[in-house]
Amino acid sequence: MKQLWDYLKVSCKNELGNQLVFRSNFFVSILFIVIRVVMLLALWSALYQGKTQVDGISLATMKCYTVISIVFELFIACNVEHSVTEKVRDGSISMMLTRPASYPITLFIEQLANTFQAIVIRVIPYLLVILFCGFAKGAELYFGPWFWVSVIGAYLLMFFYQFFFGMIAFWTQEIDGFLQARDAVMLVFSGSMVPLWFFPENLFSIAQYLPFQAMYSAPLSIMIGKITGSDIFTALLVQLGWIIGFGLLSQLCWHKSRRRMIVNGG
Repeated sequence: MKQLWDYLKVSCKNELGNQLVFRSNFFVSILFIVIRVVMLLALWSALYQGKTQVDGISLATMKCYTVISIVFELFIACNVEHSVTEKVRDGSISMMLTRPASYPITLFIEQLANTFQAIVIRVIPYLLVILFCGFAKGAELYFGPWFWVSVIGAYLLMFFYQFFFGMIAFWTQEIDGFLQARDAVMLVFSGSMVPLWFFPENLFSIAQYLPFQAMYSAPLSIMIGKITGSDIFTALLVQLGWIIGFGLLSQLCWHKSRRRMIVNGG
């Protein structure tokens, strides 16, 4: 356990150091996020023009949903797929077999370090901006325990989900094109950009059968009170089901991939 804790501290230090080294990439990413926020806020302001509420959601609450969804995206963002793919390409994935901790555990620790730097450098500053600019003024938000349970669930789901797709690289070598197409679908059906309750009934039904809504829509809907009462437990159970499903799939793929490396001589 002490070795894992020491590895986590080193990984956190390295992640922060990388952000300080590549300052230009950091500031460009900040600029694009700011542009995205401004455009979405302008869009919702135009759609709400002359209306106090739409589907029971006020403009102030919708603005908070938009801004916090981007902050939430930064929090649960994963680099697991690309990390696995790079190691498969250069052959360093075989070195993971020699480490005392299993590769999935090592990968999760690295992801925790990535989340740590995201919180320090991005999430906290954005939340301070939200408070300073008064985005939350007049919004009806819920930050009770069930919201945080759903946030942790979304984080775990994103990790197992990306780990599963990262394992595909063992058989295809190149998955970037596939991931870009999948991410485009996720952007639409996750509810991160446009809330799912605004969707036509047929598209809304499709979204309910995809894991994306459990990553974004569930915690964000709980936050603004769109999901309440017993519906919260239903949403959490669906989230748990996806976590278990992708957790088992990712472990199965890892064991098959590890066996393949051993059979082929690493």
